[in-house]
Amino acid sequence: MSAFFRIIKFASQHFIRNFWLSLATVSILVLTLLTLDILLVLNLTASAALKNIENRVDVSASFKIGTEESDVQNAVSYLRSLVEVKDVVLNTPEEILTEFKTKHADNATILSSLDEVGENPFGYRLVIRANSVDNYPLILEALDNPSFRDKIEAKNFSDHEALLTKLSDVTNKIHLFGFLLFAIFLSIAVLIVLNTVRVTIFVHREEIAIMRLVGATGWFIRAPYLVEAAAFSFLAVLISAAIIVPIVLTLDPFFASYFESAVRFKDFFIGQAPLVFGLEFVGAALVCLGSTALAMRKYLRV
Repeated sequence: MSAFFRIIKFASQHFIRNFWLSLATVSILVLTLLTLDILLVLNLTASAALKNIENRVDVSASFKIGTEESDVQNAVSYLRSLVEVKDVVLNTPEEILTEFKTKHADNATILSSLDEVGENPFGYRLVIRANSVDNYPLILEALDNPSFRDKIEAKNFSDHEALLTKLSDVTNKIHLFGFLLFAIFLSIAVLIVLNTVRVTIFVHREEIAIMRLVGATGWFIRAPYLVEAAAFSFLAVLISAAIIVPIVLTLDPFFASYFESAVRFKDFFIGQAPLVFGLEFVGAALVCLGSTALAMRKYLRV
């Protein structure tokens, strides 16, 4: 226990005596971790945005006026048998007419045109949703089934494919930029840790020499530097968590309402805080301990 407390004491002295270098090291580690947290936020947002758009994509197939209900039901049964189809909604001509009148209730001209027609100008309509956006081309091909394709008057594909592609491209570019930024900060952090340990060894060279003379083991001389590296990691995770948590708590209600509760930053960063920040600490500690071990191997001959 005496040796343990001495190691903690020496590590604290190293941290305080090289305060500005220690502060720079912790700051770069904080920036690195914040970059990683921002990438996680962007990933959650992009996933929710894609899911939100996918939920609104559908294929609408309008049947010709006078098509028998039995023919439409056959089409429904066929489409529902396909593994690519998530759901098929059948709208009757009466339902479509009621929907049309409600939508144009304030437009007397359109409503009067219905009176002139004298009969329901709408046929049956199918609204088809797929399990994935990639399945819609197959569904469009399925609507060309010879048994009912001649009875279909129009097919309307709510084509959000261009928007999805654009969103995916933007997300990929943001991720690429984020990873590059993360790599830059990580490289700077490694260099700063190396130089911090190097300067600390140089400042304490006389103390290290005395330790050797009195018979201190190599492990005892190295241990304070490893403890200091772990402290850098712990402080960096603590500060980055103190910054990112209030931010995500502020953004959470806005994104949850915009994406219809698909995104809950709070559930991720608060509900899984031990896992998220625990893994960040492990990653930061590995970087710091590895850099410290490399610096000691090069500059600390014990």
